[in-house]
Amino acid sequence: MVAAADRLYRALLVAVTVLLGALTVVVSYQVIGRYVPFIPRAIWTEEISRLCLEWLVFLGAALAIRRNEHFIIDVIPSRVATRFRVPIQLVILAFLALASVAIIVGGLALAETGLGRTSTTSGITLTWAFASLPVAGLCMLFFVIELAVRTLRGEAVEEIGADLVDQTAVTPEGHGIEGVGE
Repeated sequence: MVAAADRLYRALLVAVTVLLGALTVVVSYQVIGRYVPFIPRAIWTEEISRLCLEWLVFLGAALAIRRNEHFIIDVIPSRVATRFRVPIQLVILAFLALASVAIIVGGLALAETGLGRTSTTSGITLTWAFASLPVAGLCMLFFVIELAVRTLRGEAVEEIGADLVDQTAVTPEGHGIEGVGE
């Protein structure tokens, strides 16, 4: 299960990196287009940037869960006595699993409403925007289950995800994300 989670984690890292790059390019084009007369002003850039941001937010939340850095996972267990950390971690993970299921169910219903609708300026079907919810919810649920299994196996709550933080850090030389594509 850890190997599958590692592959999914790396795929999401690549997706988030591409989305951030696309967001940067689209917003830069939009801003430059306002001030440079020979670059046409594009209305579609606002919708595309919003679409990229939606996917970034939800996929980023899934990555935070995998790295054990989600706000609730990180703050609460670190403030309690060591003997209570595992039970509290499992309760938190149960609530995150419920929230993930709610995101999946609600996201699927929302994505279904976007099937027959298209965006006014870009012409993209709204399902692409709404699909970020169920896709990210599935990733979150998978990572929550993996964290619960690792916690039940006896891995220290503090150590789960710590190896991922080290793998994805920027090197002192400034070389991007390590471990991606290996």
